[in-house]
Amino acid sequence: MNLRDQLKKANLLSDKEHKRLAHEARVERAEKGREAIEQEAAARQRELEQLAAKERERDRLATERAAAQQQKRDELAAVRQLVAAARKPGPGTMKFYFQAPDGSLPWLELSPREGQELRAGSLCVVRSGAPGTHTYRLLPLEATRRVARVWPEAVVLAPRGIVAGA
Repeated sequence: MNLRDQLKKANLLSDKEHKRLAHEARVERAEKGREAIEQEAAARQRELEQLAAKERERDRLATERAAAQQQKRDELAAVRQLVAAARKPGPGTMKFYFQAPDGSLPWLELSPREGQELRAGSLCVVRSGAPGTHTYRLLPLEATRRVARVWPEAVVLAPRGIVAGA
C-alpha cells in the first residue's frame, strides 16, 4: 500500500485528490520511461543502503566506546582492590622517611627486610586512603606498574620510570 492509499484510507485525502495524484503519477511514469524510473529506484536503494551502513558504523563505534569505558572502569576497580589488599607497612624498628607529592615528609615503621626492599626498588609505597591522608601500603614493583598506568596519583614512592614524568 503506497502513501496515497494510506492517506485515502485515513480520510485525509479526498477521492478527487486521490484520482488526481494517481493520474499525475501515471503521466510522470509515461514521460520518464521504464529505464529512468528503474534508475531512480536504484539510486534510492543505494542511498538507503549508504544510510544503513552509516548507522551500523555509528552503532559499532558507540558499542566500542562503551566497551572501552567499561574496561577502564573495571581495570580501575581492580587496581583499587589491589591497593586495598596491599601489605601494610610495619610494625618495625626502622623509620623510613620519604617525600610525598604534596611536599610533606611522612614516615613508615618498617621491618629491616621491608626497608631493604624499598631501598632496592622491589617494593613501592602507594596511598590507600583519600588524597591528603597519610594511609600508605607497600606494593611489589610489577603491581605498582599496573597501578601507575591506571591510577598514577596513588603511587607515592617508586623507582624512576614507573610513573610517567617521574
